[in-house]
Amino acid sequence: MKRVLGGMLVAVLVGVGLWMLLRPESASPLAPPSAPVSTWVEDAGVLEAAHPVEAAAASDAGLWLTATLEGSRPFDGEARVGAAFISDSDRGWWEEEGHRRFARTGPARLEDLANVREWSDALVTAAAQGGVVGPVAVPSAPRYQVMAFAPDGTVWWGDHGPATQPVTGRVDLGRLREHPPTGVRVRLEGARDVPGTFTVRMQRGVDPEDAEQASRLLPVLTLAAPELMHAFENDTPVPLVKGGETRLAPLPPDRLLRLWLRTPSGRQSEPVEVPLREGSVEPVTLDVAKLFPEGVGEAVTLRGRVLLGDGSRALGTAVYRRGDGEEHPLAPDGHFTIPDVPTWKDTRFTVRREVTEDEGRPLGPSWWDFVFTPAAESRGTVDVVWRMPVYRWLVLRMDGFTRAQLKERSSPPYPVYLLERRDAQGVWSVVPTREFRPEGDSLAVSLLEPGTYRIQVASSPYASRPSSTARAGEDFSDVETRLSPEDAAVSTCEVRVTREGRPVTGAVVIAGGANPSLPPVRGDTDTTGRWRLGPMTSNALPLQVHERDAIDWEGDGAEECRRSGVVEVRL
Repeated sequence: MKRVLGGMLVAVLVGVGLWMLLRPESASPLAPPSAPVSTWVEDAGVLEAAHPVEAAAASDAGLWLTATLEGSRPFDGEARVGAAFISDSDRGWWEEEGHRRFARTGPARLEDLANVREWSDALVTAAAQGGVVGPVAVPSAPRYQVMAFAPDGTVWWGDHGPATQPVTGRVDLGRLREHPPTGVRVRLEGARDVPGTFTVRMQRGVDPEDAEQASRLLPVLTLAAPELMHAFENDTPVPLVKGGETRLAPLPPDRLLRLWLRTPSGRQSEPVEVPLREGSVEPVTLDVAKLFPEGVGEAVTLRGRVLLGDGSRALGTAVYRRGDGEEHPLAPDGHFTIPDVPTWKDTRFTVRREVTEDEGRPLGPSWWDFVFTPAAESRGTVDVVWRMPVYRWLVLRMDGFTRAQLKERSSPPYPVYLLERRDAQGVWSVVPTREFRPEGDSLAVSLLEPGTYRIQVASSPYASRPSSTARAGEDFSDVETRLSPEDAAVSTCEVRVTREGRPVTGAVVIAGGANPSLPPVRGDTDTTGRWRLGPMTSNALPLQVHERDAIDWEGDGAEECRRSGVVEVRL
């Protein structure tokens, strides 16, 4: 029986095997189709299902981007594609905003913070009306942007954020409408007989509520017209042709454009507001006579020379700079020539000496400003001689005890020295000087003109004393002044800070003086709540006390210092 049953089982298995080998080949089952990628078509404003991409994008590996450029003629230009990512800083800000109790500020979605870090060139297949961008391989990203531009300034712009970030398949930005160029065509009237080149400055005139929408095209406009947009955004004048029109397009589709016409001599008109029509390059005429009723302003050639002092001594190696422009060398004898200097305003020049004395005091300033003020009859070429001053020197002498006393009572940045000059009424005032040069035990101070001088020596902003007076004459010989030791009877002062009767340790005290030219000093209160100011000679003592970050107390302590020697501060 066992042999019979075993034989029957073998027969069944052999039969099944023969049937599987001999049965007709069946077709492989179709793989389930991939779900279509939903995209937002910006201009149509509707959701649209994307069909599988043909040719290069037929493989299910990778992610491919396409867009359709609508146009009135076949596309002839360039296109860029960019994947926009969210930076770690923007993501951190978003998460921090989400933890706030109040409503979130800024964009509505995290994906709106994504920015393109690098743009890639994209192939565009021209069609009868526009063209097709891609398919272009792109990485997985939360947002994608496409921009294209034609030689005439027509641009296309697409910005798409999928509902879910795709990994493979197709991202179709849909149909992007063309934006014909917006701008103006400028024609000059009445400029033909004026020598030189007229220029124009531009400024956007956009309402705040429309600023974001009007600025969306700025990236693609920068690609379409880089030189024009650089001048537009950096306030750089654009040259105008005299016998025709100057096309200023494409520009952002703002409400209006402000133009300032500038003459060859540099004179500038009042702004002219020109209304803009989106998608149109409108003609504009700038009438020179109306914009410059007092004339365009003439220019002269300035032939100058700079000398050192009252004689004929040249500066040596030196350069000059006109306004904020570049530096140009002076000739060895100090001559220079500058064309096109306006006659209707003052022009400032700066001359800088490049030679310095190897040792000792300099002969004069290393740089000096000069102003050219044209006369009403200035025409053609104007000759001007300027002179850089030569220094006189006031020397401050101190004996050893005075120097030691000054050092003991000062802490950086003190001591500070100020040059004072007495006027005809006998009033002393601080005057600027270029040089304070230590010379052993003395201090040499540069003077620019004769007069009666002294040095104010400050050991703190609230303690200073003057040197003796000295008269500097017309000659250039040194004059001396001396500083005597400080009177031991000078009163001292301290600040005491308390809160509810208890001393405050570590409070920051900032103290100034009557002279704003002297920098304030600061100190911390000790365990008894005190900070010792030291000698005080000023008639004003502005004080600030900080226990934390804010100012806890502010006032003037001069009167209390004179009366009791202690400024009581109760927080």
